[in-house]
Parts: sequence; structure tokens; C-alpha cells
Amino acid sequence: PPERVSAIAKDVLEALAGVIDKHGITYPEYRVLKQWLIDIGQFGEWPLWLDVFLEHNVEEVAYRGQHGTKGSIEGPYYVADAKTLPSKCELPMRDNEVGSKLVFEGQVRDLDGNGLDGATVELWHADDEGYYSHFAPHIPDGNLRGTIVADGEGRFEITTIQPAPYQIPTDGPTGW
Repeated sequence: PPERVSAIAKDVLEALAGVIDKHGITYPEYRVLKQWLIDIGQFGEWPLWLDVFLEHNVEEVAYRGQHGTKGSIEGPYYVADAKTLPSKCELPMRDNEVGSKLVFEGQVRDLDGNGLDGATVELWHADDEGYYSHFAPHIPDGNLRGTIVADGEGRFEITTIQPAPYQIPTDGPTGW
């Protein structure tokens, strides 16, 4: 609701004002900070910056009061509504997808250790060169993405390729 958005925005601004006061930020320091924040936007890195530096806090709040395995952040390359796939499947990929074959298998269980029939596992990753579908124009949408529906015992087996190692780009303001 608008009232909640307003209250949160007000608190964020008050927290920033508190940092300025606590550290006695000077005009030259403020200008550097301001330019860095502008650069984040101009480089198109706001989603990356937010996910790298803040999303883990949101995940901590989401986990409060929960039991079982803690969740993981979605990260900047999540896209909703990936293709639904059966428990044993191959992620959608280009015919000529480069990379070493990788089989990812496991079981989703409840707190008592029983397999969860129909549990979903969302998997998405970069290609062999580190590019993600929906974020690189030369990669088809939906490439290396899927929502896998576990079998009656909560098991899944996903064949894909080994992605390039994930790293935060160092050529932009988030990496700086």
C-alpha cells in the first residue's frame, strides 16, 4: 500500500541522513557518493547493486519464523515464469550450446524427511561464457532456465551445461 511505501522511503532517507551526520560527510565526499550513485544508474547496474548488497537482508527477513533449509536470493538474473519441466529433464538450450555436461539431481523433503510430491525447483544459470538469457541479446529467451516439478518422492534430475563461474563485473560501479 502507498502508506507502507511512504513509511519505508521515509525511513531509508532518515537512515542516509544519519550516515551523513555520523560520518560528518563533506561536500567533496557527498559529490563523490552522488556521482557513484549516478554511475550505477548510467551503467544499468541498479538491479545488480541491490541484489549484491541488499537482497540477502530481504532473504533473512523472509526466513524469520521458517523452518527447514534457508532460501537463497533470486539475484539480478531471475526471470519469472520459466518453462515448466518434468522431474527428469534437460534445461532448454541452444542446439549448439557450448559447455561441459552437468547433471544436477536431488530431493525436496519436508521437515520430517519425506519427499514432497510436486515440489518445484527453479533453476537458471549463465551459459559457458557467463551470459544469461533475457539479459544478453544473442541468447534466446528461456535458454538454460526452467521450473522443474519434482516426482512423487520429491526427486529431480536436471541435465544442463556447466555455467561460467559467477562473478560481479569489475568494470562498473558495483565492482568498483
